Amino acid sequence: MLLVSLCNVETRASPSLLLVDPASWAIMPLEVAAGIGATGICRVGDEIFVACQTADATVAVLDAGTLRAQGEARLPGARDAHSIAAWNGVVAVASTGTDEVLWYRYDGEAFVDRTVLWAHGAARKDTVHANGLTAHGEALVCCAFGQRPSETDLWSESQGGFVYDIVNERTLLGGLAHPHSVAFLDDELMVCESSHRCLRSAVRPLVELDGYTRGVAFLDGERVVIGTSVARTASRSGNRLLNPGAEGSASGSCALHVAGLDGTVRATVFCEEYGREIYDVFRLR
Repeated sequence: MLLVSLCNVETRASPSLLLVDPASWAIMPLEVAAGIGATGICRVGDEIFVACQTADATVAVLDAGTLRAQGEARLPGARDAHSIAAWNGVVAVASTGTDEVLWYRYDGEAFVDRTVLWAHGAARKDTVHANGLTAHGEALVCCAFGQRPSETDLWSESQGGFVYDIVNERTLLGGLAHPHSVAFLDDELMVCESSHRCLRSAVRPLVELDGYTRGVAFLDGERVVIGTSVARTASRSGNRLLNPGAEGSASGSCALHVAGLDGTVRATVFCEEYGREIYDVFRLR
């Protein structure tokens, strides 16, 4: 089963989470934080954590067995939380609004023991748009858009997206266009290069899709589920997508795509009756 988060929802009735069966591709909206967008998803022990798009950076806590909501908890000191990851038995959070990756322990009621694992500069505001986050063995790996030419420019103008190994303090990949959803298949690094509509490895694009690519879950060693969102383009013939929130013509679809690592698209499941933007795709089992 897959748990899919929908971000930047448009109405109070819009779901923020979808439960998707990868055998039948049946979709069931979950009654969790309706009307509030969701971003990153992770599991620690018997609990699933879902980052919510709230002003005070909250996380919805779900029972991993039943997927019933157990409550919400704040992430002290975080702002605009994006991806979250289980790492060494605790929760790591991409705090996009403060340019940090933060570490928290959940004590059953609250997130405590906040620790800064990584920070870009000293501004404590969104200057590189750190967003994707994943654990790979002992390593913790994030991705970010890179800096905009100036603070008045849109994120669509950001240059030099990168993937960074926080533990080993090294850049793994650079020169990317809007990287999201960094992931590993065994030891092979993969990342969505969102404005180029693709999932890529460190060496080359693997598959191109119709939309702003974001959200990755591997079904097995040969198949991967990739989310796409409706984005914007300066022209309908443009190959480069802008941010979903940017001005321009709508382009692409909100969908889940099953792709082979040989570049073939084997199935597409449209999700536009539920929302326009997918953020995360998380494999439950």
